[in-house]
Amino acid sequence: MSFPKLANSNESGNKPAVYLTVDELTLLFGSVIETKLKEFKPTIHTPQKEETHLNFMQAVEFLKISKPTFVKLRREGKIKGLKVGARRVLFYRSELEQYLQDNHE
Repeated sequence: MSFPKLANSNESGNKPAVYLTVDELTLLFGSVIETKLKEFKPTIHTPQKEETHLNFMQAVEFLKISKPTFVKLRREGKIKGLKVGARRVLFYRSELEQYLQDNHE
């Protein structure tokens, strides 16, 4: 198919040419990128509920038990912790909630 030769066409007259200033081109690219970003659906798994961690004292208070009882439960493997430092252990709130459900029915 042949297009009529226009002032805004390439030398052979086959396809219309479009002339844009640098600013117009930048705006065009920006709007295309913005549109594509709005359509973008990330495929990365995002947790439904953010997991919270409790330190030793927070976990003891959460379970409403004494420190020695908490230490005993840890030693028995009934409560598991996440070691994050030489002397620091954190506990998942969800696991503590599960412990309460399992042991206070």
